Amino acid sequence: MLLLYGAVDLPEATAYLDDESELRFHVLPKVPMLRRDGGLPVFKFVKYRTLKPLPNGDVGAALAFMDIELGLDAQQEQSVRGRLAQMVSARRGPGAQPVDPATIVLVKPQVLTAAVTVDVLGDSGNLVQKVNHAGTPSMYGNNVVAVSAELNQFGAPVFEAVMSSKGAGGVRVVYDLTFAARLPPVRAVGTWTATKFYSFVQEVDFEENFWSEDDFSERVSEIFRNSESRTIEIDSGALPGDDPATAKVLDTMRSAVTQQLDEAVKRNLLEAVPPENRDFSKIRDDDFENIRRSVMVDKRSDVRIEFRENQVASVGVHPQANMPSLVSQGFAWDDFAMEVDLDDPFFRQLNLVIQVNADFADLPIFSVDVKIDYPPHTATHGVQTFGFRKADDIGKFTAFTEGGPTKFKYQYVVNYKGESRVFTSQWKEDDTTDLKINVDELGLWLVDVEIGDMNFEQVSRAVLTLEHPEIAPGVPAVQRFQIDQNTKKATVRELLLEPVQPYGGSIKYFMKDGREYVKELTGLKGRRFYVDDPFSATRTVQLRTRGDFERRIDSIFVDLTYADARNDYRQTSSMALDKDNRSGDWSFPVIDEGQGEVTYRAITTYRDGTSTDSGELAVTGRTLLLGEESVTLTVTVVPDLIDWTLVKLATVEIHYTDPAHGIDESETLTFRKPGAEQKFELAIQDRTHKSYMWKARFFMADGTRKEVASPGAVTDETLVVELPA
Repeated sequence: MLLLYGAVDLPEATAYLDDESELRFHVLPKVPMLRRDGGLPVFKFVKYRTLKPLPNGDVGAALAFMDIELGLDAQQEQSVRGRLAQMVSARRGPGAQPVDPATIVLVKPQVLTAAVTVDVLGDSGNLVQKVNHAGTPSMYGNNVVAVSAELNQFGAPVFEAVMSSKGAGGVRVVYDLTFAARLPPVRAVGTWTATKFYSFVQEVDFEENFWSEDDFSERVSEIFRNSESRTIEIDSGALPGDDPATAKVLDTMRSAVTQQLDEAVKRNLLEAVPPENRDFSKIRDDDFENIRRSVMVDKRSDVRIEFRENQVASVGVHPQANMPSLVSQGFAWDDFAMEVDLDDPFFRQLNLVIQVNADFADLPIFSVDVKIDYPPHTATHGVQTFGFRKADDIGKFTAFTEGGPTKFKYQYVVNYKGESRVFTSQWKEDDTTDLKINVDELGLWLVDVEIGDMNFEQVSRAVLTLEHPEIAPGVPAVQRFQIDQNTKKATVRELLLEPVQPYGGSIKYFMKDGREYVKELTGLKGRRFYVDDPFSATRTVQLRTRGDFERRIDSIFVDLTYADARNDYRQTSSMALDKDNRSGDWSFPVIDEGQGEVTYRAITTYRDGTSTDSGELAVTGRTLLLGEESVTLTVTVVPDLIDWTLVKLATVEIHYTDPAHGIDESETLTFRKPGAEQKFELAIQDRTHKSYMWKARFFMADGTRKEVASPGAVTDETLVVELPA
């Protein structure tokens, strides 16, 4: 049986001694591991994803399945056997034959009760949805616990990263085990010892004198010694001394030992030793002159009563550790992980939601019947029809795709109130999952006219004309409405028996000052139309400049004109642009955004006193680009090779000329210690002509001067200046 005390603590496990065999050990591993089946771990990681979000909103998750046990692998078991064999050999003493590790018997503690807790990634609600296990291990063998974990789309990559790297695997296992163990016995020993000792020594001397009287002397030594001792010792073994139950047990044992000891003492009492008779006359009669008598009596009585009670206790242990990762246990992650796409063709469905976007109560629509023809479904169930009589009616069509596409055909029939004619649409093809039949597809031309931003202090009245393309001669009729302060709403309800098309028309404004403006309407869509002020529309022209405003261009003066000849409407503006103000916007109200023309005249003045006049030109588009096209010549001057211990000051002159465009520019750059790099920048007209001349002057610390110049025109973008020899 397992002995609780004297356990051997090894790196891999705790080994308990056995009460019968020194070669038998009860081994309890310290770190949980994955159960092996045919040498492979029982572990599987399944990561899956889906295009359709899961109920929690995620688009993927993972499942992990594993069997965890308190066991040893082959290498660990060999190590344990070797260490225990060495220990047994050492206990046998010097000269003993070494113990063969193969003779060591390893068994598991016999578990009485067991529970287990498993945490995956700390059971964080941000990473783990659920961890499933029985809460109780197998209670035999290696105490296997089967675990499955559900991870969300954030926990899946974290668990994969942890288990596929060295170290802890993100799975914490805590066992709660109890097993029977033999404890040191409870011993009670009672002893009684009694001794009686008696010593008698008598010496008699007679001296017979011829001439004098006889002498007689006698010396007597007599010793009596009695001793008696009594002890009762109780060894509680492993019982807790402060436990009242332990005290009761020990009191019972003490009473039993005392009683039996008393009875044994009675049976073994020593009789008293009588004193020796001092009479030596009989010896004297034999004519002894010197007599020595010595008598010694030593009596001893011992009594020992011993009780011994063996103990077996239920011992609780709590092995716990973070299970090593799959890689740390010697296996490759890719061999036990898989990725699954939940979009399996076998389960793939067409889930179609059908709605009719129309106000049945307000419009002359009685019902709409929608037919769905989806070949995989139609082949066995036929065409399915959904009826709609209210705006909130919803139809749901569901069918398996049978591995095919999700394209379907649909047709709808519109039934009108008080009308025998119906509108039947063409068969249409679509692959959506949300089919909406909109109101403008129901064979009606519907327009709700309302007054928008209208200033009746300027506008007397307006005439709105709406025209839908004819679907038959005179059908639908042209709609005209008078708009004034008293008539602010109008409606169009025309039966077309085909889908509505973009429509047009016009608005004619009659101003209080007698002027009349016409605004053309084209490409109108939608059911609601607002009649706004004639000047509610705005047009914007963006002015942008280019060219060298630092050296060449001084300013640009622009005159802008907008003219709408049809409405005899005109707007003007002027703007000045220079190096501090190189852009601007001109916004102005228009009657009709599709009518009118913007023209401009630009006068450019140059820093040399000259100027140019563009004349009147048309603006095309929304942006007007003014100035000259130019390219920037940039030369970076680097003084890093100048020895400033010899040079006090250096200058670099860069000279650029372009006779064809009248450019002749020079600039001198000055450098002092520590000499940071500087740039020469110049706007040029010819992007192919970037050559320049340069000259460097060095003012030496000793008062002298040195110069160096380019041998001719150069095109280097970086100019490194160096002191000449």
